[in-house]
Amino acid sequence: MPELLLEIGCEELPSSACRELIDQAPGVVTAALDAYGLAHTDLAVWVAPRRFAVSVTGLPERQSGEAKSVSGPPAAAAFDADGKPTKAAEGFAKKQGVTVQDLVVRAGRDGREVVFAEVAGDARELAELVPEIAKRLIEGIRFGKTMRWGDGTGLRFSRPIRWIVAKIDDRTIPFDLHGLVAGDVSQGHRFIGGPATIATAAGYRDAVRAVGVVADHVERRATITAALDAAAAERGATWRDPLGKIEEVVHLVEWPSLIVGTIREDHMRLPSKVLVTAMQSHQRYFPLERPDGTLVPAFLAISNGDPVHADVITRGNEGVLSARLQDATFSFDKDTAAGLDELDRRLDTIVFHQKLGTLADKRERLVAGVTALGTQLGVDSTAAQAAAKLAKVDQGAVLVAEFSELQGYAGAHYARLAGRPEDVCLAVEEHYLPEGPDSPTPSSEAGALLACAEKVDALVGAFAINERPTSSKDPYGLRRSAAGLVRIALERGWDLVPRELFAASFATFGVQGAKLSQPLDETLDALDGFVADRLAFHLEGSGTGAESSAATQAIGVGGLASTATWAAGLHAARSDDRFWAAWEACNRCVRVTAKSDAGVGDTWAPAGDVGEQALADAVAAARPGIEAARTAGDVDAALAAGAALAPAVDTFFVDVMVNAEDPTDRARRHALVRETAALLTRIADFTVVTQGGTR
Repeated sequence: MPELLLEIGCEELPSSACRELIDQAPGVVTAALDAYGLAHTDLAVWVAPRRFAVSVTGLPERQSGEAKSVSGPPAAAAFDADGKPTKAAEGFAKKQGVTVQDLVVRAGRDGREVVFAEVAGDARELAELVPEIAKRLIEGIRFGKTMRWGDGTGLRFSRPIRWIVAKIDDRTIPFDLHGLVAGDVSQGHRFIGGPATIATAAGYRDAVRAVGVVADHVERRATITAALDAAAAERGATWRDPLGKIEEVVHLVEWPSLIVGTIREDHMRLPSKVLVTAMQSHQRYFPLERPDGTLVPAFLAISNGDPVHADVITRGNEGVLSARLQDATFSFDKDTAAGLDELDRRLDTIVFHQKLGTLADKRERLVAGVTALGTQLGVDSTAAQAAAKLAKVDQGAVLVAEFSELQGYAGAHYARLAGRPEDVCLAVEEHYLPEGPDSPTPSSEAGALLACAEKVDALVGAFAINERPTSSKDPYGLRRSAAGLVRIALERGWDLVPRELFAASFATFGVQGAKLSQPLDETLDALDGFVADRLAFHLEGSGTGAESSAATQAIGVGGLASTATWAAGLHAARSDDRFWAAWEACNRCVRVTAKSDAGVGDTWAPAGDVGEQALADAVAAARPGIEAARTAGDVDAALAAGAALAPAVDTFFVDVMVNAEDPTDRARRHALVRETAALLTRIADFTVVTQGGTR
């Protein structure tokens, strides 16, 4: 069976575009093949900086030609009340190449009557379809950033396309696409290769390898990591990639070759993280670490240049790194000569935000923030307060101006040099954590307090000046801040009450004279919802269903830790009959009163009705158990008390005419039903729970 090869050659793709191709191309090609009814046995995508290729094996020589049934609009939309075809039917028939009389009506997938057209199947040869498949492939990739160029056809791609190779086995399939003529000639490595004629689809990778291209990104990664492993082992060390640069490197080279550079000894006195950041942040070099954690005065790098000139390439890379380290050394020395006090004084002149004051103002807010946190949690915040005073000191440092990735670390290092306590220094170093969903949270209590205060300050400041995230933009990383606040609280078991912290922070902004544009209540309400969304997302990721999360957050069982624990307990209880007994009782009460204003705001009072009194007694008996369970965080006990109330609810609705004709009786009974629903809702907002599900 034939093998199809399509290679799209272009200018150098950024690493992000290579990843988008790897992620999307298989689905785009599969969809194109399915559209033409082409089965296949295997599909591979290979991505390199100047090209990507798709290989599909096990394809048929031609389409099957089998007739197919195409669904159209609902029958109710296709024909009017008199059975005459509407424009919807006429348009569908025209599109499918049949007459309206040929349309048939039968049940669709959802059971509704739908119009179908029986369409003759295509029987075109595979070669005829290749241009359309290629077009779908090129136009179907959705890059984050694209370019438009050429003859005005509107073609958009990450980078200008320069050539197309199209082969079915040993046949070349020529076609014109946006002014590019497909053929059998690929291009090799920009420096060490040349043109390569692709004789067969199966021989593609060997053909381009001969002109200096490892087309398969998986093979390139394996080649690169093997070379790094071997070079590190020779030096009794391990190569490190703390900033995750290997992904970029794989997509920056087509013919990877290892170079080993040396670092001048005078630069090795810099802190190790400064050295590593200088190596990785722009140059994508890999540091070498000895078993004792110290760095080897050397670095590894992957070159895309001609290996014949490896010495020249190595010297060039050594020179680039040496210049960066020279700048780092100069900056480091200036900062240490200035000292902590001078760096701290500089914060008075650095504007954090024109509406929110200087970094000195932020420093004072962080001190107030960790104090409020310590008070709410009942923990000693002394070390965190000392760390808060130093948290932003490195924003006045020359080194951080040069290497922004070092914020936090630089301040902690300078604090250590000044002899500050280690718990204070560690808190400064950790206060930006977590930096993402896979990043660790602070290891120390002081660091966790300061990190929470940092996130509270960021959230309140942005929301209070109405600079909130939108669906597509979050320039201040506020979603990350809210998610980090949730993670820290839950991992430490802290029952943080965000609204109280936000209110305290808002007040501090006001005392400082910040130009806040949003009122307090509106800001707090918006922040409550924002953090609730992050909490729900976290709970879903940890296995607690969305409904259990929503049912818990709606009833306010406490702070973040209590809410998470209660939601997890609710989720686990969904297989328990007691859960559904309480669910049914609550929802029945809600349904009865939902469309009536009777009894709203009223309190049930005895009226001599036996049926009413029985339910009232059951509610009174259940209340202490439910409230005690809430206080203890015991979901099972709360559900047991709620389930025990369920029979009384059932009996009440059998024995008592709730919607009595007499308005006084009706209002009193509705008040009792509302009171019953309110008590059961202390367990969960059962109205958001789908019956029988486990979501």
